[in-house]
Amino acid sequence: MAFQFGGASATGRSHLDRGKACEDAYHIVEDNGGIVACVCDGAGSAAQSAEGAASLALNVSMALGGEIGQLHQASAVLALQDAIEDTRRELQRKGPLFDFHSTLCGIAMSKDQCLVFHLGDGVVMGVNPDDWSDFVVSEPENGEFAETTYFFTLPEWRESLRVFCAPRKYRTWFLMSDGTASFAVKTLPWRPTPNFLVPVHNYLSSLQDTEARNKAILNTLQSVQADRITADDKTLVWVNAQYQN
Repeated sequence: MAFQFGGASATGRSHLDRGKACEDAYHIVEDNGGIVACVCDGAGSAAQSAEGAASLALNVSMALGGEIGQLHQASAVLALQDAIEDTRRELQRKGPLFDFHSTLCGIAMSKDQCLVFHLGDGVVMGVNPDDWSDFVVSEPENGEFAETTYFFTLPEWRESLRVFCAPRKYRTWFLMSDGTASFAVKTLPWRPTPNFLVPVHNYLSSLQDTEARNKAILNTLQSVQADRITADDKTLVWVNAQYQN
């Protein structure tokens, strides 16, 4: 099995106007016959959320990269939880955890198994590329109010961590922060947008170079159309599994 993948983060207009850097982060690890991809969205209200997002994406990706052969076993979930806890301890040595607030969403995928994990907002969507009406989605989880969500830095983070195994037929995955989700997917119910995700998938599939895919995704996130819809930071990661006989 081979994987095509790409990703990018774009700084939102609200941050550009204030001279602030992007507070989203993503990380992709391809190794041991599988792939792990994470997207993390740092909270705009937290002073060091960009560092929190980057550290979390890196640590979770590396930890699950060692579990590729056993993604449907308890050890993979424990590795995920340990990576989150290790990141919390690492950042706590630098300052109060609330300075590093970030969400988390991602997948770990092998030839036969796919583990989906999600904490907070953002969207994880898996599609059967042979039938785009057949998909699975992990929806954003918001707090008491629509503009609030859950972070890995909160004391009760384990209660907000969602983990599930996805069937093998879902070979194409989109991971996105809430900025991207505002235009990339439809809601009520959550579902793919045929006028966005389908052409994005078709174009990325035609590119043989990962850097070219990264650039194409970045250009899309930085487009005038995307900027008109949301002033938030935007991250999108695309993973496409190609099964070989």
